[in-house]
Parts: sequence; structure tokens; C-alpha cells
Amino acid sequence: EESATHPQGVYATSKLAGEQAVAAGCAQHLILRTAWLYSHRGKNFFKTMLRLAQERTELRVVNDQTGSPTYARLVAETTLAMLQQMYPGGRLQTARCGLYHLACGGSATWYEFASHIIRLAGLAGRVRVVPIPTRDYPTPAPRPAYSVLSGAKLQRVFGLRLPDWQMGLEQCFADRTADR
Repeated sequence: EESATHPQGVYATSKLAGEQAVAAGCAQHLILRTAWLYSHRGKNFFKTMLRLAQERTELRVVNDQTGSPTYARLVAETTLAMLQQMYPGGRLQTARCGLYHLACGGSATWYEFASHIIRLAGLAGRVRVVPIPTRDYPTPAPRPAYSVLSGAKLQRVFGLRLPDWQMGLEQCFADRTADR
């Protein structure tokens, strides 16, 4: 949270500008950064990999961008726990205001994340995941090569820590099965 930011592209620059405006406009703020967010609902990388795995026998996935795949449910649960600690007895604990990273522990490339999804889905024997460089998968917005977020401040201030990304993915699969 204290590291210098280096936004790449208009989207990232506008997100940072929003954070800065909130912080400047209200001393008692809570800004939560997350990354590589996915769920078994909605449109996201997790759902896309499962859909493509039903349509193809080979998935070509970027292997030179590293981040923190983060299950959306864990962000919601952690946010609730933070708010409960911030308002004990209905009074705001201003010392806990600020900017925090909410991301699962560990790190993975998109390729590693996709490979784990395919394995847990039981499709590894049918679908091959192939690592490719970013240059072979151009996107409109530039992506950082390394976007792992530290949860050290969250743990220091709130005593909270999101699990490693593999555990988050396992929970996502379990929730997906329970929703069927």
C-alpha cells in the first residue's frame, strides 16, 4: 500500500486518480485494492477458461504476467470483517482508515492460474494449456508484468489475511458445485 504506483494506461491512471480524490476529500476513508478478481458467477477469467475448455482442446494463455488471483467471495467476507472491526459499538476507529490490499496470498501467472482451473475441473486430460508470451496476446490496455499485492498492512492493522490463491480457487469450485 505504501509502494509507489506506476499506472499503465488510461484505466489504471483513472483508478489511481479516483483513489487520490477519495483520500484528499475525506480523511476517514477506506480504499480497497484487489486484483485478478474472479468468481463462479458473472464474466471473468475463471468462467472464460471453463467455457473455452468446453469448446477447445488447447488454450493458449499468457505466462509472463504475474499476479494474485483473488476469489470475489473472499474479498466480500474480508471487507465485512474489516467494517465490523472499524465500527465496534457503532463508533468509527479512525486509526484503521486508509488504503488496503485485498488479494489472495501467493502469486501465479495467467498460465498457472488457467492450468490450475483446468486441473480442478477435471479437464487436464482433454484440454492442453499452452504458455505464451504477452506479445502473442495483444490487448487494448497495457498490462503490468508483475501486479502481486501484499496483504501485510491488512494483517498488521486488522489481523486478517486472505488465503493463498489455490485455496481460494478450491473454494470457488466448491461454491460453484453447491450452487448447481
